[in-house]
Amino acid sequence: MKTLKLISIIVISIIPFLNSVVATSYAIFSKRYRAAVYAALFLITTFVLFEMDRYSTNQHILKKYDVENRSDLRIFYFEDISFSYPEYSLIKTTLPNGYHEEIKKENGKEYVHKISVLDGKYESYLIEDKEGNIIGNKLKKLYNQQLENYKKDHPNKKVVFSDEIYSTYYSSVAVIFVLLSMIHCFFTLRKDKEETVDQSSQMRIRPSREIQKVVENEKNLNTSIEHLLEDEKDLEIVSTTTTTTTTKTVDVNKADQSAFSQLEGVSSIQALYFIKEREDHGNYTSISNFFERNSISKHLKNKLNPLLSITEQSSSEEKKDRRGRILDF
Repeated sequence: MKTLKLISIIVISIIPFLNSVVATSYAIFSKRYRAAVYAALFLITTFVLFEMDRYSTNQHILKKYDVENRSDLRIFYFEDISFSYPEYSLIKTTLPNGYHEEIKKENGKEYVHKISVLDGKYESYLIEDKEGNIIGNKLKKLYNQQLENYKKDHPNKKVVFSDEIYSTYYSSVAVIFVLLSMIHCFFTLRKDKEETVDQSSQMRIRPSREIQKVVENEKNLNTSIEHLLEDEKDLEIVSTTTTTTTTKTVDVNKADQSAFSQLEGVSSIQALYFIKEREDHGNYTSISNFFERNSISKHLKNKLNPLLSITEQSSSEEKKDRRGRILDF
């Protein structure tokens, strides 16, 4: 299944323009907006560069062949006329593929015809005298005759034969962007959706305005609150040392900001969020209840699960705890 997925990603990535469209759509769907912007920029830049190359090439051709409109000109490259219009082809032959030499007499003189054939067509056709001097190139004459026949049937068009393919630097730059879009599309589609969802769900945790004020003024807390946090920390240390378990865990119903912040993957803002949720809606009933109420991502759940514990309290103890002093941050 993974191999089939990888092959499909590679196939999509190597198709120009389509790869950028797919990468943009997938990045938006997976909420990776930066990747979507890059894919869209690759698509737009590549399209603009190819259009500039086409315009520059047309201007060069119009100037070179002295025509006003591109539609008035018909250019045949190499033996292109034989492919586009087989009825005008004069280079077909019944000779088998390979190299052939024939001696023919013309005007009382003998000439050597050196012929190369490929797929039933002349690939080269040179005429030499007995001394080895090239008298003529019959293949070129056949090309010209093909063009003349086409001109007779299309008198309103200027027909030319050219072995030059004009190219601008825009096309070279466009090719670079095509390669970049292929690489970008491959890595965008390769990234698993679950990983992006976990990251986005973790980013969705936003502190309330009250907690933001606490964080902004954290450096200016008065000494009485600092002493209180130190006392709570000491109590937490004492309670953890008396436990019989060999692994140090954090009680979600007793932990303070410092204890939560020491957990891997938990910031000070998230720690305050956990405490505020506990104070506003009561103690957590289980570890899964703690994860659900605080919108913990799957990735973070796996890290925190072995590090958390919970102590069940009686209803009288809960009421007593709730009657404690409320600190106004």
